[in-house]
Amino acid sequence: MKKTKNGVMIGVFTNDGEARFPWLDEQGIIEYEKLIGRKLASLMWYVTWDDPFPTQSCEIVRKHGAVPHITWELFWPSQDPDNARFCPQDQTGLDDVLTGNYNSYIDQFAMNAKNWGGDVFIRFLHEFNGNWYIWSGNKNGRENGGPEKVKQVWRFVVDRFRALGVNNVKWVWCPHAYGYDISPEPWNSLASYWPGNDYVDWLGVDAYNWYPEDPWGGKRLYQDFDDCFGDTYRTLMSLSKKPIMIAEMGTGEFDYRGTTKVQWISETFARMKFYPQIKMYVWFHIKKELDWRINSSQEVLAAFQTAMADPYFVSDYTVDFDEDIEPVLMP
Repeated sequence: MKKTKNGVMIGVFTNDGEARFPWLDEQGIIEYEKLIGRKLASLMWYVTWDDPFPTQSCEIVRKHGAVPHITWELFWPSQDPDNARFCPQDQTGLDDVLTGNYNSYIDQFAMNAKNWGGDVFIRFLHEFNGNWYIWSGNKNGRENGGPEKVKQVWRFVVDRFRALGVNNVKWVWCPHAYGYDISPEPWNSLASYWPGNDYVDWLGVDAYNWYPEDPWGGKRLYQDFDDCFGDTYRTLMSLSKKPIMIAEMGTGEFDYRGTTKVQWISETFARMKFYPQIKMYVWFHIKKELDWRINSSQEVLAAFQTAMADPYFVSDYTVDFDEDIEPVLMP
């Protein structure tokens, strides 16, 4: 893999109209690329522990010239589509992973990844420091061992992959950025969840600008790029010199003292250049809680296209990071 010190790879989760992947196969990729006027370096989507390794979708992404990025969610929607229970009623979630109840599933997923053979990001247990996911420290003991259990499950799964000789998986350890619904108590520090440098290939972080309110009626402060990512970026660099990806990002439509989504996009991609450890971003292109899409208006789309015309944002999986270089704090 070619190495360069500069540049950010272009990534997306796309689920809108004709630009839906993996549901519309390669056509979903093509339509999104038409929107932004650039090729993608990586495609992210979600699978659960109901699902096998998505060999076919990974191959579509690889043949298109990008790298697949799987967010592997530790729950079973066939048992509960609303995710109200952790897992089947006769199971106990993280504990059952650690006691081996899912070893056959983990091993099959790992072997299918190995047999497919291409580079693939796996983002496992994402946003573990929040209060919403059933695999979080918050829902698995909090100050009474929650982060330690999450860390043990991470190591357990990675160890099983490695024992089977799976070396094409790039593990993405991804908290949510500091802010709403993140307990500020010491037990929930990112360091408490850190599995160690040998267990992580990429650091990740998720954050959004929710201003002025979320769809559940909660009032939200305006957050620019630095507000979303600055503090967590500093913490990640204190843990490791691994490359950082923004694994989910976006903003809804808003007007904050004359600043709109158009300006937010322009300023975000300009500001990203001052965070030199960030080597990939993934835009959350979907109308879901808010309208996160890059084409929520023609003006927004034009701003995004202009930002992507900058050669700092790259379409090939060529950006790597030299861990011998000391991390640099943004100004």
